[in-house]
Amino acid sequence: MKHWFRIGMLFCLLLGAGSCKKFLEVKPLDTLSGKDFWKTRGDAQKAINGAYAKLLQKFTNGVVYNVGDFRAGNWNWFDKNGFRNLAANRLLQATGDGIEDIPDWGLFYQAIATANLCIDRIPGIEDPAFSSKEKKALVAEARFLRAFIYFYMSRLYGDVPLQTDPYDITLKPREKMLTVLDFCLKDLAECKDDMVIAYDDPTNRAVRGTRGAALALMAHINMWCAGFDKANQQKYWNQTADLIKELMDLHEYKLLPYTKETFQAIFKGRSEEGIFELSLDANYGGAFHYLICQWTLHDPIIRDGLNGNSEITPMVRHLDRIYPRGESDRRMDLWFDDPYAQKGEKKPMFLKFSAITNPITRDYDANFILFRYADVILLRAEALANLGNRNAEAIEMLNLVRDRAGAKVYTGGGGDPLKEAIFYEREKELMGEGHLWYDLIRTGRIGNRNLTENPLTPDLMEKGAWTWPISSSAVNNNPLITRNQYWIQ
Repeated sequence: MKHWFRIGMLFCLLLGAGSCKKFLEVKPLDTLSGKDFWKTRGDAQKAINGAYAKLLQKFTNGVVYNVGDFRAGNWNWFDKNGFRNLAANRLLQATGDGIEDIPDWGLFYQAIATANLCIDRIPGIEDPAFSSKEKKALVAEARFLRAFIYFYMSRLYGDVPLQTDPYDITLKPREKMLTVLDFCLKDLAECKDDMVIAYDDPTNRAVRGTRGAALALMAHINMWCAGFDKANQQKYWNQTADLIKELMDLHEYKLLPYTKETFQAIFKGRSEEGIFELSLDANYGGAFHYLICQWTLHDPIIRDGLNGNSEITPMVRHLDRIYPRGESDRRMDLWFDDPYAQKGEKKPMFLKFSAITNPITRDYDANFILFRYADVILLRAEALANLGNRNAEAIEMLNLVRDRAGAKVYTGGGGDPLKEAIFYEREKELMGEGHLWYDLIRTGRIGNRNLTENPLTPDLMEKGAWTWPISSSAVNNNPLITRNQYWIQ
């Protein structure tokens, strides 16, 4: 119990004193300290579920999932002034729709704390029904989840405190981002082969960590590191290409047809294309409001109260850039209604996420899709194109995605035209899935005004303008926490 008191005090200081009482009351953290816990396989599973629940809570508190789309600014905001501020990098003035929750990393660290305990305590559970192989798989899943959270935080805040020992009560400064991510890569390399390849229960598909999810995460971490560690880019690109090849060789994922009957199932979640998702299910109280379709749909799909108008719409100039007029593409046909605003400026709809459970209350239960097969195929194409001597493989990867969409296949050569084609394909294929801002940052395209309405100069990048501000409570209650230069007021 003394250990648990110390853990509570540590995280109160990390999160801020104002959140201490709430933190200590949160389940399953208080449950995990009980003397009767950590006895059975069921206890271990409950603990892992608790870590997922804390992470999911962070995503459902606001718009954190879609800031990867919105910070690029390539939308018409109309009356959504919070999003307008977000897309102009006025993050200290951006409020509404849960935007103000993003600087608080508290729930991320609560999920990490639970994962750390799982890693420490599961191996010691003495349950005859709990095999050594099962224990290793659950510990590996906890290590995967911890690494995913650190990766996600690194893309939001840059440097973050690295906490891996559940009993360490010392205050932590922000660790260098590349150091944190290097730890994650090494940790995942050690445990990925202990993870299950697939679950027999279809309800667990994509919403539990698997070996494929770990490989996808490692590939994404490598590509992010390549954007900030120029001296080692070749290593990161080679590792990405190899990791995704290993993922593809699992034969657990496939590109599903884009048809009117099937595309919504892909973006509702748990499809054969999904690699890692956070689960939402209205049948189990998982209805959610802060998803992009909340603002991009209107009557007759949802009750909008706005005379059949969308609250935000895609900017035509960016649609024209990624969907050249006159070229066929099933995604343009399926995902957009009136994309060129012929019925009025607020009439277009982005239909990709439209799993509506209650059109009156605007309840949705589409999963948060974090890694998807098309995503990693294009990530591998990008890595291969960057290597320069594997262009044929890169083009093959690119055309897998284009062919599925019924789009014009790429027939050009390597170099910049191929890299640009892959970047545009990721922008097109992953629209609404929270990738664009991060792709702009890591590829060095964030200063290109043709690609983003929110460009950043090299000087602003160096000052940390790409990050989010860190909450005042975290800074005020831990003297070792410093702000990024750009957000010092």
